[in-house]
Amino acid sequence: MQPIETTIYKSYLETAAPNLMKAKGDPWKVEKDTLLKHYGSFLLDGWGTLYSKDGFVYPGVMDFLAALRKAKKNIRLVTNSASRSIKQIQDDLRMMGIDLEAHEIISSGSLLAVLNETVGLKEAFYVGSKDGLMFLEEAKIKAVENPSEPIVILSGVHPTQAEVDKAINILSNENSRVLVLNPDAYAPDPDGEKIPVTGIIANTLKEKTGCQLLFCGKPFPLIFQIVLRSLPSTESVVMVGDTLGTDVAGANIAGIDSALVLGRNVKENELRDDIYSLGVSPTYVLNGFD
Repeated sequence: MQPIETTIYKSYLETAAPNLMKAKGDPWKVEKDTLLKHYGSFLLDGWGTLYSKDGFVYPGVMDFLAALRKAKKNIRLVTNSASRSIKQIQDDLRMMGIDLEAHEIISSGSLLAVLNETVGLKEAFYVGSKDGLMFLEEAKIKAVENPSEPIVILSGVHPTQAEVDKAINILSNENSRVLVLNPDAYAPDPDGEKIPVTGIIANTLKEKTGCQLLFCGKPFPLIFQIVLRSLPSTESVVMVGDTLGTDVAGANIAGIDSALVLGRNVKENELRDDIYSLGVSPTYVLNGFD
């Protein structure tokens, strides 16, 4: 991991689970068939684990999903996606050949309505795609240019400089807050390159203004609580993902096992250093789905 990535994910752990036990020992290397044998429910990350940009599906994923269906496993896509509705995600997946039911998809953006029951926001400055505005509507939050309180909701990966400048201006006031709908710091592309995304933007806003950050999605507990409640049993559950700081850390906080897919956000030759730096380790590591 890059130093900024470690810093961001450490801050998440300090917020979400300050008393989480540090990792001890090395994870086990397993094949996907071993997971199929021992687990009844599979929580699957999306981007970087199953697929990437331009509809790219990683090798072996379709066979893995077919094996899960054949074995009648419970499947949940647990994604830090905040720019598309569940229906849009479902349609996009079907274009790739991945068929999931709506109840099998849980996104971080859809948690805003639940979070706002506690926060009680009425309006905010919104930075993100037009499609992501639906989550504000569901949460009964109005997107405005000049909110009465210094509140920004962030879901966009590629904000304009004007949007960033406006957000900084709003957040430079006292008691400012940013609701981050996607905590991911980096997302891998099919070539293994890591692209800075929303978590990096949120960190920049905090550094420049001192604002408070509130999060929806992995690794924070709410999304796992909702997912686990949707399953017939919370026994024999495994989270499969590509990121130590979100997928694996979130699973550790939720008290479930995890399998880290190597070569995406974490390279095999960097794994031990990353585990040591973050203090989080997966139960297993996978070298893909082939």
